[in-house]
Amino acid sequence: MKIVHIVESFAGGVFDFLVDLTSGMPENEFIIIYGEREHTPENFEKYFPQGTQFFAWKDATREINPKKDILAFIQIVKLLKPLNNVDVIHLHSSKAGFLGRVAARILWVQKKVLYTPHGVSFLRKDVSPTKHKVFIFLEKIGAWFGGRVVACSKSESEAFHEYGIESNYVNNGIKCDLSFQVNKKTDCEKITIGTIGRITYPKNPTLFHEIAQSFSTNKSIEFLWIGGGELKEELSADNINVTGWLSRDEVDQQLGKIDIFLSTSLWEGLPLSVLQAMCAAKPLVLSNCVGNKDLVKESINGVLFDEKTDAVKALNDMIENLDRVEVFGLHSQELVQKEFSIDQMIEGYLSLYQSC
Repeated sequence: MKIVHIVESFAGGVFDFLVDLTSGMPENEFIIIYGEREHTPENFEKYFPQGTQFFAWKDATREINPKKDILAFIQIVKLLKPLNNVDVIHLHSSKAGFLGRVAARILWVQKKVLYTPHGVSFLRKDVSPTKHKVFIFLEKIGAWFGGRVVACSKSESEAFHEYGIESNYVNNGIKCDLSFQVNKKTDCEKITIGTIGRITYPKNPTLFHEIAQSFSTNKSIEFLWIGGGELKEELSADNINVTGWLSRDEVDQQLGKIDIFLSTSLWEGLPLSVLQAMCAAKPLVLSNCVGNKDLVKESINGVLFDEKTDAVKALNDMIENLDRVEVFGLHSQELVQKEFSIDQMIEGYLSLYQSC
């Protein structure tokens, strides 16, 4: 099959998703139309199957910008039009999802289109009610132009259904080689509570900071944020260490230091960082948002929370019962193998591709 991927933000979790997806089906031919971002890896071509073709999408932007969006739309049409014998056009994230579906309709190839939001725009908490309504309207218009919405978690798919937009889902998956060992702690050892991600508004570093401050008098507990970002100043508590940007191998090394994985996200699609933590046998304390809620079996591998006080209580309960930390971690590892493996994800998308 010849598969075209169109992605506005070629960095972070979406980049990792595309690397894993294409690497898992190397017998196919891939064309990637991408919008370069500040944190797009250097020499990114080396991560993809040999023979993958890349075309820069120069005017693609995350936010709505009428002038640039028109230019970005024209570019997509020009890039897609000469491509022959394309079997699938897979769109990633909301901007590519809208402009790509309009372009596909104009070129009469809408039946070949799949759209994966990776955290759909109408879930955002950093926009006004008016802009929220605009995002819902755009998703409905996009659906009218054709293609199929394929969410990356059950809860993200359900969010589409709430607004009358048809959707199914394929769970995100990761390669889990089980090379991590469960951290066995004694009462006298320091406990590390940590997370992975870019320090941005969606990840809610302010709440992470406030939770850490609740433990500031306990010198046996420290917090770790693996990653960097524009809101690093929000993580100023003395008991928080911030690693900055790291390579994949370095992230794995730092993840091994974490005893309890904490996510304070405001919204997600289905976070690869949490799947990594589950593979590493970490118990979970996650905010109760779309994406996160798919990964916790309550009181089996972790806890969901709605308020800061709930998060602090859940963390204290685990710290006071270290045997539970080990058991929850093992259950996380079992769950990621059973329901969120890379093989299941690839099989799900291959089935959809073939149906196109």
